[in-house]
Amino acid sequence: MKNYRSILLDLDGCIYRGNQIIVGVREALRGFRERGVKILFLTNNSTMTSEGYAEKLRVMGIESVPEEFLTSGEAASHYILMNSGPSNILPITEDGFKDYCRRMNHKVLEIKDWRLAEYVVVGLDRNFNYMKLRAACRAIMNGAIFIATNVDRTIPTEDGLDPGAGSIVAAIREATLKEPIVIGKPSKIMMELALHKVGVSPSEILVVGDRLETDILAGKVIGADTALLLSGATTRDAVERAPPQNKPDYVAENLLELYKNLVRLHLI
Repeated sequence: MKNYRSILLDLDGCIYRGNQIIVGVREALRGFRERGVKILFLTNNSTMTSEGYAEKLRVMGIESVPEEFLTSGEAASHYILMNSGPSNILPITEDGFKDYCRRMNHKVLEIKDWRLAEYVVVGLDRNFNYMKLRAACRAIMNGAIFIATNVDRTIPTEDGLDPGAGSIVAAIREATLKEPIVIGKPSKIMMELALHKVGVSPSEILVVGDRLETDILAGKVIGADTALLLSGATTRDAVERAPPQNKPDYVAENLLELYKNLVRLHLI
């Protein structure tokens, strides 16, 4: 009999859409915690730090600590540090990734200093413009290593889907004809770091998200079971059309329904 000791849980589309909490989330998280299930919030969104996400949840009435989060921004900064030590990084991102760079003693470059870049890191940047595109492309064509925090095409918000980091990555890929190293889900790079943080074997983990191509594939990459929530970017029709190897082990309307199903099946 399976017994999940930990869930790796996406944020956008699972806990909230934009700044609006999804119905039932507080009750579900309280239930998981009361049953001793270890939670790691695992997000491809690099715009904030773990502290920022913990504060965002606190405002929504959800208690958490920064140690319960892993962002693609933290994972990207850690990856560069492990491979090259403190490095010169040109970020096409928001502040979350930049904060992690400074914590790990990387040098965060200004756009005008693109010639000094050893890495170009691209994530969601809602202030993206042509000058940033130009600097990133010039740096990559000058030999800098191209890294994407994630390649999510869209991001759920209160009133629909907005363009995600993948749309910015695609522009730079098209101009440079270079493929990025992808850090976020479904990359094994981020998932192995998540496994290290929770200290639980993949057989005892449930990976929960709202996207087949990132969250569900990420779980399959490490050999964990997966659950897809229909509260974000994926419809039930899309799940039904997916090839068998891409289908999740469980499908639920939202996190609360998933929690109740796992309790009913004695899986937590």
